Amino acid sequence: FAGKLSREKGVDLLLAALQRVEARAVVVGFGPERAALEAAAAGRPVLFTGPLEHRHLAHLWALADVSVTPSVFPEAFGMVAAEAAACGSPPLVARHSGLAEIAAGLEEEYPREHRDLASFARGDADDLAAKLGALLALPAEERRRLGAAARRAAERFWSWERIAALILSARG
Repeated sequence: FAGKLSREKGVDLLLAALQRVEARAVVVGFGPERAALEAAAAGRPVLFTGPLEHRHLAHLWALADVSVTPSVFPEAFGMVAAEAAACGSPPLVARHSGLAEIAAGLEEEYPREHRDLASFARGDADDLAAKLGALLALPAEERRRLGAAARRAAERFWSWERIAALILSARG
């Protein structure tokens, strides 16, 4: 997870899901809920890094088996998920608002048998745990395949070149 540590970002939902999944987690960010989240994760394999510069975060995402964007509040766009995808970390996003656009782009690039692993139901820790568990249970080569598909989605749908072309075509 990378983002603001506040209620609307859903980190508590991620921590709840992690109770059902055998995994280590890295939580990058700062915010008003950090102390409460750290207390909730005490004794579990969850590392809170504090804020990281984007140049460092890009390296961390490239090492992650999956990145999770569990926001419970409407997002205009899932920039953090698009950035993770661009780094080759398959995003798992809450399916609502602007994050649904990310999920749809991932689904277009993912192999048919894994399209359901792009998103989970908003606010549903059980669905998040199930999808996260399924992603982590995939063989490493299959997760790398999803990471490559996520990168293709980022290039195809959310790159600066794509956005500039959309803006220029709208002005025409």
